[in-house]
Amino acid sequence: MAKQVAHPKQVKFCAFCKRWNGNADLEFKSPTAGFQFTTGVSGKCMATNGTIGSTGNNTSSCKHYEPSVEASRLL
Repeated sequence: MAKQVAHPKQVKFCAFCKRWNGNADLEFKSPTAGFQFTTGVSGKCMATNGTIGSTGNNTSSCKHYEPSVEASRLL
């Protein structure tokens, strides 16, 4: 599994959502870079009760997306 750096202002990955239950090893890098996390990690969406990866495909249009506490600090 690969590591990726992304910012919650630019993308809405499941790894940044408070309703996603998984361990993507979120690691803060900097206020401009955002977080480093592991891609391809499976987790569970607590809103839809479905299994989805840390970089979920439909998160930009997900009506249940809400930034986690960590992600909201950069917004």
